[in-house]
This record gives sequence, structure tokens and C-alpha cells, in this order.
Amino acid sequence: MVNYYPLALENEWHYKQHDGSVYTKKIISASGNQFTIHNSGSDTCNIIKTDGHLITTDALEPGNFQPWLTGNLSKGDNWVVKFKANGLHCICMLIMKVRETGMDKEVEGKIYSNVVCIEAENKIVVNDGFISLNLFTQYYYAENIGLILTTSSAGDNHALIGYALK
Repeated sequence: MVNYYPLALENEWHYKQHDGSVYTKKIISASGNQFTIHNSGSDTCNIIKTDGHLITTDALEPGNFQPWLTGNLSKGDNWVVKFKANGLHCICMLIMKVRETGMDKEVEGKIYSNVVCIEAENKIVVNDGFISLNLFTQYYYAENIGLILTTSSAGDNHALIGYALK
């Protein structure tokens, strides 16, 4: 199994956004298989839980833990993440699909090995049907490092510029 998201107290990752601003994600508490991560950019916290190699998070809706990542990914794997965005009463969905595994990826002049690319398509449920928002986000995770790059069709990109792992 590959560890795409090393979780330990005080691990931190620093990201540069498309506008040049920088923010940090830092694990501020850990208890068993549960980790609290603080995002300095939004000054919010979310919880990540591990169950074997499955990682779930409530990052999209507090208290609603959804599958996010696993250490056993193959090209073509897919799953659904369901949540209410900003308290809306409709259900939003991310259709997650593994686009590539085992790749090299250059981010901010550094080459990372054994990277997985997961693409999320944003949809909402309307009248029991799914409507695509035509918004696609790619998440690139490097083995034993974590999230190294986020890109989106909306141009909202976040690149890893530094990290400290315990």
C-alpha cells in the first residue's frame, strides 16, 4: 500500500495559490486514527480519519465524513463524495476518478515521484438527477509527501512550496 497522505501531529504543508498568496495546512491534534488539520488561508479546521488505508474527511461539510483517498489506487478507480455546500439544501457531489498512478510530476521546479492524479467532477442533484457544473479539479498526491498540486478548470491552482513531516 502506498501512503499518499502522511498523517502525524505537527506535519505541515505550505501552498502557493494562483494569486501568489501562501497558506499552510498543519495537523494540530491527533488522537488514534483522527487528525485535526488547520488551514491558515481560510482559518478553518477539518478532521481526517483513517481506517486501514482509507482516509475520510469532513473538509467539505463539517461532521459529514466522506471517502477521500486510499493507499490502494489504480487507474480508473472511482468513488462519489456527497455533501451540502455552504449549507445549501441540495446535495453536491464530487465524482472522483483516478486518472494516473506512478507518475512523475514537476511542481515549482521540484520533481516528485510515484504521484497519483485524482480528478473530481463537480455535480449537483436536482429533481433526482445529476447536473454537471462543468468544473473539474485535479489533485496530485506524492507518495510519503501528500498533496503537491491542485489544479482546476476554473484556474484555482495551489502548488506545494514546502513541507515538514514528522
